[in-house]
Amino acid sequence: MRLLAFDTAGDGCSAGCFAGAEPVAFARHAGASGQAERLVPMLAAVLADAGWGMEDLEALAVTIGPGSFTGIRTGLAAARGLALVRRLPAWPVTTLAALAAVADGADGLPLAVVLDARRGQVFLQRFDSSGAALDESLMLAPELAAARLREPHHLVGSGAVALLRHLDATAMTLGDAVLDAVAVARAAAAARGRGEAPVHGTALAPLYLREPDARPSAGRSLLQA
Repeated sequence: MRLLAFDTAGDGCSAGCFAGAEPVAFARHAGASGQAERLVPMLAAVLADAGWGMEDLEALAVTIGPGSFTGIRTGLAAARGLALVRRLPAWPVTTLAALAAVADGADGLPLAVVLDARRGQVFLQRFDSSGAALDESLMLAPELAAARLREPHHLVGSGAVALLRHLDATAMTLGDAVLDAVAVARAAAAARGRGEAPVHGTALAPLYLREPDARPSAGRSLLQA
């Protein structure tokens, strides 16, 4: 399967062309902003590096959140546009599932992906060794997240260290994983291997665990009468 995968939900953005889960071309920008300006040229660049045209693509995979509101909107807009033009199926990949797909192993322990959600909270989701989710993704205070881990887990993600303060550290192991297009492609391949079906790319929807700070004005004019 020729897959175009990309991530804009974390810090920076990345994109790649993949044969299944194997990278054919890959690019990453590490800056914390500028996804909207960089993503489309990056997608064009990795397609050119792979020697693929749009007609060669068979599917898309993209992060849907939780993460940067602006980044998520940027990635989903690009995916929906590509899907509309080429009628492509797409795998919606959460940032937590992407990290689970590339986390280093820990002797069969269940995996807990913990991301720093800021404002004194973390995003938490648990996965089995195949990358299948064991529960829903949640946003919690670290002490409440820790209370959900009553057995040994392998912890990965930017919020893992904060969680250790509330856990018996001797019962946990700490690992590493990088959120990028490689992780997105591997998560999509794992989902496909488990028999999970993609969605039509135009049906992709964001996963927001926190309400956006910017709120609509409910039809009220911002101009003084």
